[in-house]
Amino acid sequence: MTMAAITALRRLLTAGWAVAVVGLVVLAVWSHLTSPIILAGTSMEPAIPLGSVVVPGTSNPDEIRIDDVVTIVADNGVMVTHRVTRVVDVPEGRFFELKGDANPRPDAALVPGRAVLGRVDVHLPYVGYLLWFLSMPSGIVSLMAALGGLLIGIWLVEDLEKRARSAAVVPVAARTSRVASA
Repeated sequence: MTMAAITALRRLLTAGWAVAVVGLVVLAVWSHLTSPIILAGTSMEPAIPLGSVVVPGTSNPDEIRIDDVVTIVADNGVMVTHRVTRVVDVPEGRFFELKGDANPRPDAALVPGRAVLGRVDVHLPYVGYLLWFLSMPSGIVSLMAALGGLLIGIWLVEDLEKRARSAAVVPVAARTSRVASA
């Protein structure tokens, strides 16, 4: 392996490690500052795939329109993210008919405006898998082991790089003696 290849490998490993650490810190801060919800169903595919993270923003039920994607909290505490297909204004307030994009029919019951957690303005495909993995102790241990292994790999490549540099350096006395004998 040439000196340039060893140096390039060390730089690549170091950059990968740094990007992973910074990305995880940003993900941790973001997930604590917002209220991300991991989609555990396929009813919104293909627009929002399984394992996506949605971040419902606060919204007034009066601002929600047809085709908006909203997250609601049902009476039993289950959160559902579906698209609004109809808005119904009655004396009791505003109600919404919801439907998952992959579902053949709308949901059975109208949803009252008070149940709406918010309109989904942001969704991150597949990030939910990572958040779910990191929410378990085994996920955190696995991540730390992977980052530790990458760090050890960086140290080993640095050692290889130092050895290659020291082997490439020929002492001045050895260069002078070769010139004199020639």
